[in-house]
Amino acid sequence: MEKLPFKTWPYEEQTKMKHKVFSDYFDKWIKIVGSRSKLNYIDGFGGCGAYKDKNGEIYFGSPILAAEIITNNQKNAKIVVIDIEKKNITNLKEIFKHLNLDIQPLFINNTFDNAINKKLDEVSNLAPTFFFIDPFGFKGIKYSTLERIMKIKKSEILMNFMYNGINRFFSLKQNQEIMNDLFGTSEWETLSKLEGTKKENETVNLYKTQLKKIAKFVFPYKLEYPKMKRTYYYLFHLTNHYKGASIMKSSFAKFNYGRVEYLGSRANQLKLFEIGNAKNDEIENFLLSNYQNGHKTYLQIIEENIDETLYLQSEIDKALKELERIGKVYIERLPKLTEKRHQLRTSIKESDVIYFNTFPSISRKSLLYKTKVEYGNFTINHIFGCAHGCNYPCYARMMAQRYGKIKDYEDWLHPKIVSNALDLLDKEIPKYKKEIEFVHLSFTTDPFMYDYLNKRVYPEVKELTLKIIEKLNQNGIKCTVLTKGIYPGELTDTKKYGAKNEYGITLVSLDENFKKEFEPYSASFKERQGALKSLHDKGLKTWVSIEPYPTPNLDKAQNLDNLLRMIGFVDKIIFGRLNYNAHSAKFENNADFYENCAIQVIDFCKKHKIKYHIKYGTRKQDDKSTETIFRKHIEKLNKYIKEAD
Repeated sequence: MEKLPFKTWPYEEQTKMKHKVFSDYFDKWIKIVGSRSKLNYIDGFGGCGAYKDKNGEIYFGSPILAAEIITNNQKNAKIVVIDIEKKNITNLKEIFKHLNLDIQPLFINNTFDNAINKKLDEVSNLAPTFFFIDPFGFKGIKYSTLERIMKIKKSEILMNFMYNGINRFFSLKQNQEIMNDLFGTSEWETLSKLEGTKKENETVNLYKTQLKKIAKFVFPYKLEYPKMKRTYYYLFHLTNHYKGASIMKSSFAKFNYGRVEYLGSRANQLKLFEIGNAKNDEIENFLLSNYQNGHKTYLQIIEENIDETLYLQSEIDKALKELERIGKVYIERLPKLTEKRHQLRTSIKESDVIYFNTFPSISRKSLLYKTKVEYGNFTINHIFGCAHGCNYPCYARMMAQRYGKIKDYEDWLHPKIVSNALDLLDKEIPKYKKEIEFVHLSFTTDPFMYDYLNKRVYPEVKELTLKIIEKLNQNGIKCTVLTKGIYPGELTDTKKYGAKNEYGITLVSLDENFKKEFEPYSASFKERQGALKSLHDKGLKTWVSIEPYPTPNLDKAQNLDNLLRMIGFVDKIIFGRLNYNAHSAKFENNADFYENCAIQVIDFCKKHKIKYHIKYGTRKQDDKSTETIFRKHIEKLNKYIKEAD
């Protein structure tokens, strides 16, 4: 066996774990921080530099690991290695020479505290620096020095807090000054009288509290003895960016069965909360409890929890997405669409706002108003904006943008409910009740708006719409409803919701390619039709709006006959042309096309005894006789004619 030109120390399991975590994290730190600046790596207690395990395998310490990582990443970084033991410096030099590493560190034979303070006195603008402080005990680590280090921009510390040694020497008076220097306070003295787990927890918490005064994020990673259920030491990580705290957590969990602690030989024993979905449930409950009925940006949530809980950022992400899926969380993604493909974004970014059991909202001064739409009466728009993203274009979006209520298409995709809608109705129903024949929901938004990402109606939108319908019906007011979403089964409860209500869907095509371009985030045609048919089968009145109906150059798979046959069960049909679209307007024989379509709709409706209305401007000659298909006096007239027959 070849004799090595350097000495080695025995490689203990907890040291091996420490080096795994250090290497994994430092590699990421180099890549991220080094992408825009020069770097420094300072090893505060270089040690021997080489280790040998029980099988005779040679492993290298943090100075060599750091040099290899810097070289592999081809980054511009300097290495400084400090050690009070001259023999350690000599040994480290032999290792670097033996390995023929490209990087040659600056070796300093001095105490860590003296060397660092001297360097900081000499250099006022130090490049981002990663400090690995791994002493054999706890002497020579001063809080004041750590404070100076953390003022260096983008710098971080990974430090060994030798709890086992600290615990044994707590009560010795000769250590008082050393302890004061370590903690940066004399408050540690009150802990010396405590025992067991309580003493350990409060000691670690005090040190973390002190470190939080000089670093934004501080997390202690516990390492036990490999074969004893007892703490050996803690690795404290200090950083001023949540990503550093998050990545370090992930690096530690990567080698410790998803945990942020090293349990030695007990590592593969699962705890109760780690079995099955128990941990996921715990995180979900934690988030709901801490942020109940409130909202925060994703960045705020991560920054508040990344070093205050045991949870990884990836676990928090998973919990938020699950809560979103089951409707307990609404994630307002800003932006909502991906930059390149303009698809709905599924990831969660810093600026995204997380709503817990609540929804983005606005308040209004009024709600009920009389509409000028020819077949309408009174209407309510209790949601502002629409997530469906229709591109006919959408007239409501055009008007909102023209009058400065939204900035752009993306802005319109973020719906907001009117928070005081029910209170406004209580005031306005008595005021307008005598004038109201029916109330339409809605002309500028969708009352059962579809959440395309989670394949369901937005729960908060649905809940508010149902309460509005119920309140209007309780006051003897009929509702007509129109959606590109999905009707909920609750509407079949005619004791709660009036049997005279009329429920409609917009359906202008059966081609999914057309939908993808013009109604990208609405419910599928099949889902809409199926939900409407379910209401019809329960005896409720149904209708369809075939508006705005596209010209063949926009919908190449267009087939009006098939569409009509698909909705032949409904009570009423409204048909209208597509306006505000340059391509449709340029379609050859545009006027004849819509005239023929209107005749086809009328013939179908007469044949199947379906009421109809052709929107003004669709035919060459308008017919106003059908504009009142939703009004009470027409229903009475039809009833009178039927009785007369």
